[in-house]
Amino acid sequence: MPHRLRRPRPPLPRFAVAWFPDFAGMERIEDFRQRHDPMASLVPAHLALVFPFATAQSALQVETHVQRVVSRHPPIAIAFRPVRVFANEFVFLMATRGAAAVVELHDRLYTRSLRPQLRTDLGYEPHITLARNAELARVEAAYAEAQELFGGEVSGVLRAVTVLAVGQDGRIERLKDIALNTA
Repeated sequence: MPHRLRRPRPPLPRFAVAWFPDFAGMERIEDFRQRHDPMASLVPAHLALVFPFATAQSALQVETHVQRVVSRHPPIAIAFRPVRVFANEFVFLMATRGAAAVVELHDRLYTRSLRPQLRTDLGYEPHITLARNAELARVEAAYAEAQELFGGEVSGVLRAVTVLAVGQDGRIERLKDIALNTA
């Protein structure tokens, strides 16, 4: 009996969790990202709390887990100020005030069903990506420009997170906004 060729399985769905800040000055950040971050056309400036991961879980299962975690966490006042180069490829706007609370929320999100998705090889430091480029000279130029443009502090309150679907083409779809505990 001849063997039938099996069709390859479709790729697993990919999800992520992020906060989309709305503080004053976002247009400057987005303008900068349009010039320096190849992801700018795919997703607005954001603070990633759970990085994109492939899973056999459904969107509802991921949303339920996120709801369970964030509904117990109070809103977080957060400020961003220093600009930093990371891995000679990225320029980050780093969180200062509120960073420890964001790290705590990040750690709680990576529990239970999301625990296997946690990357232990990288420490988590809350940030917004401003630029990315593999050419060091371009990263250095973007860093110098960012230091000039973003010398002051920007701040806001993290009141809700968004569960995202990440397409194979890198496009981001907002699935559900989930509020933190406001009681």
